[in-house]
Order: sequence, then C-alpha cells, then structure tokens
Amino acid sequence: MKRLITILAIATPLVVSAGCQGSFAEIQGAGTRLTVELVPLNDGDDLVSVTGTRVRPIPLSVATPLPYRIVVKAIGPSGATDSSFNGFVEISAKPGSILTIDAPDAAGRNLKLTNGVSAATVVNLQNPYGETFILASDNGYQPVDPLSDPPPQCADGRDNDGDGKIDYPADEGCSTANDNSEDGGAYSTGSSPPIYFGLPRIADVRGLRCDETGLCSGNGATPYPRSAIQLDTGYHQNESGGFSYDHDMVVTRISSDGFYVGDPKDTRGGFNGLFAFNFNSPPGMRVCDRLKTLAGTASEFFGFTQLSYPTWTLEEWDPQRRPCLVPEPRVLSPLDVPTASNNAGNLLPLTGTLVRALTQEGTLEAKVTPKFGPDFPQQNGNSFVITENATNCDLNKDGSIDFTTGVPEQICAKLCQDDAECTEYSNFASRSTFRITITDLKAGTKAPVQADATASSLFKPIENKGKVLKSFSGILTYFSGGSQFTIEARCPDDIVTDPNAQPLPSDKACVYPRTVFQDESQ
Repeated sequence: MKRLITILAIATPLVVSAGCQGSFAEIQGAGTRLTVELVPLNDGDDLVSVTGTRVRPIPLSVATPLPYRIVVKAIGPSGATDSSFNGFVEISAKPGSILTIDAPDAAGRNLKLTNGVSAATVVNLQNPYGETFILASDNGYQPVDPLSDPPPQCADGRDNDGDGKIDYPADEGCSTANDNSEDGGAYSTGSSPPIYFGLPRIADVRGLRCDETGLCSGNGATPYPRSAIQLDTGYHQNESGGFSYDHDMVVTRISSDGFYVGDPKDTRGGFNGLFAFNFNSPPGMRVCDRLKTLAGTASEFFGFTQLSYPTWTLEEWDPQRRPCLVPEPRVLSPLDVPTASNNAGNLLPLTGTLVRALTQEGTLEAKVTPKFGPDFPQQNGNSFVITENATNCDLNKDGSIDFTTGVPEQICAKLCQDDAECTEYSNFASRSTFRITITDLKAGTKAPVQADATASSLFKPIENKGKVLKSFSGILTYFSGGSQFTIEARCPDDIVTDPNAQPLPSDKACVYPRTVFQDESQ
C-alpha cells in the first residue's frame, strides 16, 4: 500500500512562534517527512568548519569530491522517528551532484533507512557551489537483483499497481528496471542545512583546474555543462554586513547578440574571459561597466564556452569614481598560434579575452596576407599554384569547400591553410573573415591568425592585402568545427592601419561613456 508522506519543500527552517496555532506537524498535516542531518566526519570536528557561512564560505572545489557524513531520518507526525519506514531514499545535491555511495546500506545513490533512520554514511559531493543542500527523496525505490526469480516488478511485464502503465520506463513509479515496486513512493524531499561554498569564477566555469602545487591547466570545457550557474563576480558581503569588490568582472565588449566579460585579476592560467549569449545587445550596458551578479546556463557552442540566458546586475562605470578596468590586449607572437608544425600554441586559454596582432619595429610585424584574391588557382597535376590574386578554392562555385580528403577543393584549401601568407577567398566571401600574418622579425618565424573586421565599415581587407598593420585588436573566439581562432574587432578603434599611429589604450578604445540622458542614476 502506498505510504502517505507529506511533501516537504526545500527551504530555510520554518520558525513558528508561540502565538501561531498548532505544532509544525499540525501545520503540515498528518504524515511522515524526511530530514537530513550533517554529522562531523571525525569526533570533535567543528561542523561549521565543513559547512562554512554565508560570509566565509568553503573554497570552491571543482572536480574533486568532498566527503560529508549524513544521517537521514523519517519523522512522524508527532516529531519522533517513524520506525515503520523501511526502504530506500535517493540522495542528491543542489547545486552539484552525489557520487555513488560506498556503504553497505546503499544501492547506487540510494540509501536504506531501517526503522526510520539510516546509518551515519559518508557521501561525496561533486562540483557544489554557492548555497548547497544535500537532499533525500522518497521515490519508492526497492532495488533487487535484476536477474531474480520472479523478476522485479518494474521488469516483469505486468501492471502491478493497476495504474495502466507497465514497467520501467513507462511507469513513472519505477526508478529503474531493477525496482521491485511500481509504487513511486510519496516523492517527498528532505534537506540538510545549507552548506556554503564559494562561487566559481570565469576560469572555473571554463574548465581551469589547479592541483595541490598551484599548477593550473585546462581544456576549455566547462565542468557545469547545461547547468544553471551563478558566477563569482567579486562583489561580496563583508563582515560588517556591507558589500565590496574583492576582484572585478568587467564588461570588455558589447555585441549584437550578447556581451563579453573578463576577470583580469585572475592570473591562475588564462580562461578568464566569457561570452554571455543574450540573443541581442544588452540594453544599457557599456564597456567598462562592472557586474555585481551574473548567472545563466553554462554550455558549449562548438567548443567555445558561453553563458546562455544570462541574468545580471550592473555597476555602471563612472570615470570620476574608478578606472575603466578593461585590461590591455595580449600581444600575440607566432608561437602563440597553432600551426601544422606547432600544434599546441597558446590561444585556447586566451579565448574570450582581448588580444592584439601588433607591429613593433624590429620585433613583430602584422600584415594582411599578400595571397588573397578571387581568382581560381591554376591546377598543376594533383596540386595547385596559389598566387596573390588566386586563392579561391571553391572550384565548382557552389559556395562551399568540399573538405573530403583528396578531392581538388580540399587539396587547394589545405595548400592555402598551410601557407602563413594565404587567405582562402571563398571563406572571406561567405564569412568576411581573412587572415593576418604575424611575423617574429628576430626569429624569422611566422604564423597566420584569422580576423574579422566587420565592426568597421571603413576597413576593406581585400584592399589592404599585403599591407602592414600597426595593430589589429579584438576579442579572440574559437570554433571547433574548423579549429579556428578568430580576432573579432569590437569597433573601428581596434584597427590601426597608420604605421606611425598607436592603438588607443583600453580605457579609450571602443569605450562610449553614458550621456546624462542614459545615466540611470540621474
């Protein structure tokens, strides 16, 4: 027979004053509820040291399981342990997850209660952040050997509970195929007290990992895929109850479909820039603004981590009160750029941040590739002759390149790709991207990086082919479909063609202060 258990919402503890009518159980109604108690791992341990506080949270742990000991109880209407409750409850965490529980009274992530109480059991929290709760849910799960005779009710081909649905997964009362009850339980959930963790910074969301020695590395993949995440912007409550910035999350670019933010004080190892996909340009936001809060869904867009459906609160930049805080772009060298002879490069950690291709007398040279034109290369046997005006590898004129190995278009495109001074023209015609050759004048090495100048209507890439640029700055993006890194100029300020001019500093380039009519504080 199905147990009648009150559904207990996850919330802060309810305090009932003497003037309120009845007890907690009377307010909730007759039934049984679940509780999750936190127990120190070792005798004498201070529980606060493992739960943290809102002002002093536990440092964030990414991909390293954290042990917590819990006792789960079924509490009856009188407030005493309900000794009639014998069954399994599912253990989970929000936010974060629970790894498989290694205990005799556990089955996967399910913990057994005997006479209404579980043994003190260690569970491992994975990727918790912010205000975290360990949860216990009564799903009616009764695990048995899937090969038992008779078979489990959720795999016996019968409608055991008479609800018109048969077995897992058709019957919602079946947790798995080895569940010996089609009765789904009461689906009540009990919660532990809050455990306070730090929030992830941009680099944490983008997959940066640091070991015990402080050595940090990452592959650019988020550890929070498709998860709603709140980021650490540096805006924290202090001991006195006020708020201040420990570090900064500053807006570095406004685009037509979102915005980019940077965490310039995080020097652990890159990955400190992030794109927030907002579908359109965020109203009222400006470069140099600082975020108080930022949340959204972490996701991977062809290898480039982004925050979808973002929400935020803003501190509008006032140049009379603080500096802009946008960092100067990282100047690229040929060794930073992955090539056929240098597979590693250093661009992945720089994605989402400001970078610059720069000409410095006697040191570096940046120029639009000299081989860049609409004509078709002349075929020479199984190869092609790439020339200054003939870099169009769309040989059949269908608007795309066939990258099947060994076909003429693929051979032609690879010849251009492997030439540091070549831009494949059909790619430019369809996507407006071209390549800049970065040369180390001392070492004699060179490498190409893709660029996008559509933010400036005055700059014509094809008219500047072969010409040296003083600088080309912008946000570095990544597209795994072609393993392409692209410098996307934010505005005309990011492109300097005059060899005698200097790029504007970051507190001036692409910075548009609010007018008195746009300042919401007026």
